[in-house]
Amino acid sequence: MIRRVAVLLLAFCLVLGGAACSAPDDGSSTADALAKALTGHTVGDLSFNVPSADVQKELTELSKGIDPLWPTVTVGEVVVQENSARVSLNYSWKIPNVEKAWTYSTGADMTRSGDSWTIAWTPEMVQPKLAAGERLKISTTYGQRAGILSADGQAIVKDRPVHIVGLNKEGLSDAQAEASAKELAAALGIDEAGYVAKVKGYGPVAFVDAITLREDAFKELDQSRIKGIKGILVTDGTLPLAPSRTFASAILGTVHEATAEDIEKSEGKVVAGQIVGSGGLQQSFDAQLSGTPGVTISAIPAPASSGATDSPTAAAETPAVDPNAPAKVLFAVDPTDGKDLKTTLVQALQSSAEGALAGVKSPSSVVVMRPSTGAILAAANGPDSNGYNTAFLGQYAPGSTFKIATSLGLFRTGLNPGSTVPCTQEFTVDGKKFLNAPGYAADATGDISLTTAIAHSCNTAFVSQFEKLPQDKLADAAGALGIGMENDLGLDAYMGNVPRDSAGTEHAASMIGQGKVQASPLAMAAMMSSVVKGSAAAPVLIDGREGKAKPAEGAALTAKEAGDLRTMMRAVVTDGYLTILGDLPGAEAIAKTGTAEYGTDNPPRTHSWVIAAQGDVAVAVFVEDGDLGAVTAGPIARAMLAAAAG
Repeated sequence: MIRRVAVLLLAFCLVLGGAACSAPDDGSSTADALAKALTGHTVGDLSFNVPSADVQKELTELSKGIDPLWPTVTVGEVVVQENSARVSLNYSWKIPNVEKAWTYSTGADMTRSGDSWTIAWTPEMVQPKLAAGERLKISTTYGQRAGILSADGQAIVKDRPVHIVGLNKEGLSDAQAEASAKELAAALGIDEAGYVAKVKGYGPVAFVDAITLREDAFKELDQSRIKGIKGILVTDGTLPLAPSRTFASAILGTVHEATAEDIEKSEGKVVAGQIVGSGGLQQSFDAQLSGTPGVTISAIPAPASSGATDSPTAAAETPAVDPNAPAKVLFAVDPTDGKDLKTTLVQALQSSAEGALAGVKSPSSVVVMRPSTGAILAAANGPDSNGYNTAFLGQYAPGSTFKIATSLGLFRTGLNPGSTVPCTQEFTVDGKKFLNAPGYAADATGDISLTTAIAHSCNTAFVSQFEKLPQDKLADAAGALGIGMENDLGLDAYMGNVPRDSAGTEHAASMIGQGKVQASPLAMAAMMSSVVKGSAAAPVLIDGREGKAKPAEGAALTAKEAGDLRTMMRAVVTDGYLTILGDLPGAEAIAKTGTAEYGTDNPPRTHSWVIAAQGDVAVAVFVEDGDLGAVTAGPIARAMLAAAAG
C-alpha cells in the first residue's frame, strides 16, 4: 500500500511539472550529502543537533594536523526505523608511500524532522577511536638511507660527519638578527640577500641554517670571525656523502633535506624533514636508496588554544581529555630501509682520474671502461666543468679519433690496413680546403698506407675518400662501434650522432670527425671498447642493470674488422704521436689522437682528444680547449692506463 501511494504521488508530481514536488528523503540523500561533506570537511547546509558552525570548526581543527591528507567517505547502508536512521560510513585514506589504503567504517545517527533529517554529530563519526577534545596528527619516520657502493661492494657514499652553521634567533632583536645574517653570509661566502630573507622569514625563536659543511671545509673557515657573530650556532650531524665534495659528484649527485619545492613537486610523496636526492644517482635512484617512510596517524589531546573545550560534543557528562595523555595510535606503518646501489666504479681509479684533471683549465673529462663487460670503471669531470657531467652529456666534434669509424667504413668498401691512400698538403672539396695539422711530418706524405694515415692522422688522406664512402655508410660504420646506440645507464647519457644526410663539404668534414658529427667522452670510450671487444660495447654503470642496449643502424662489427682496427691503432703508439704509451708495462697499448676545431677564432680553438686501450681497459680523454690531442690529452691517457694497470 505504501509503495502504491508513493507511485501515485510521483505520478501526480509529474503531471504538475516534476519540479513542483518530490518524494520525501528516506535518509539516503542526507546520508550521501553527509559523506560528501565529510570528504570535503565542509558541512555546507547540513542540519546537525548542534550549530553547523561548531561542527565546521571541529572538522577544520581535525584536518589541520593532517593536511593535506584526508579520506574519501562513502555510504555503506542506511537503516531506517520509524523516525530514526543509522548510516554506515566507509572511510578510505590514500596515504603517500603506503601501498594499501587505510580503510574502516563508522556510523552516524539521524532523526527525522518533518521531511528532513538532523544528524547527531560525534567525533567517532570521523574515526571510531576519536574522542571529543582530540585532534588528528600525522608523523613520518624514516629508515636508513642506503649507500652507493663501488664495484668491490665498499661504500662510496655513507654517513659522514657534517657541521650545520646558522643563527639562533633567540634573544636577538630583528635588527641584530639581520646584522648577524649579513655577517654570517659574508663569512661563509653565500648569498647575503637570500640568507637575510630566510632569517626574517623564520619565527622569533628559531635556528636558521645557512650552510652544511664537511669536516675539512668547516675547519677552513675563519673560526674567530665565525665565533664573533651574535647568535652563531653550529650543530653536528651526519649526511650520506662521498669521500670528498668533488668525488664523482656529477655521477653520484648529492642529498639534502626536502625543500618546499621538493614537497610540492612530489604530490605528497615527500614530506618536510625527509632527505632526498639531488642530481646524479642520488636523484635517479632516490626511491631505492631512501626506502619507504613509516607513517603514524594518531589522536592527540588538542592544545588549549584550539578551542577544544568549546567542542560541540563537550557535554557535561564527557570527561575532559588529559592534555598530558599519550598519543593514541590509530594507524601505523613501519619504515623500510633503503637498498644499496652498487655501481661499477673503482674508487682508486676514480680518484686517479680526478687527480689527472685537477689542473686542467677547461671543461674536461676522463672515462675508463672495461671492454669485455662495458663496466664504467671511472667517469671524472675536471673542475672547470663546474659540476656539469661533461663525461656523459658533452656533445663535441670528436675530430681525428673518429677516423677509426671512417677506417671501418673504408674497410667495407674494399680497403684494408695496407691499402694506399694519398696524403697531400691540402685537399679541396667544393672550394673548401682541408689541411693537415700544423707540424705534420713531411715523411708521412704522398701515397701512404691506411695504417700510416691513422698513425700520423693525415686529414687529407681520409677526406680524399669521401666520394667512395657515402655518408649513410659512414654513419653505419660509426653505429657498429657504438656511436648513437640507445642504452639505459640509469643516468642521462649522450651516445653521439652521425647525420645520414650530410653532403658536399659537410660530408667530407664528417670523414675526419668534424661537420655535424658529435660524440660524448662516454661514446668515444664505448668506441674504443668496441674495437677491443670485437663487437659493440654498451656502457654499464649499475651492477646487474640491464640497459636494454639497442645498436645504431648498420652491420655489426666483425672480429676481422676489429683486428684490423687494432693493428692500425697499435701503429699510433709505435710510429705515430703517442709513443709515450709505448713503455707501459703489460699488454701492448693501442690508441688514436684527435684534435677538433671549433668556434670562429683565427686560428680556430681546438678540442683535444685521445682514446686508448691496454688489455681489458679502454680510456677516453677530452679537454674542451686544448692543444693537439697528443700534447694535452696524451699524458692524461698515459696516467690513466698506468693507474689501471697498478
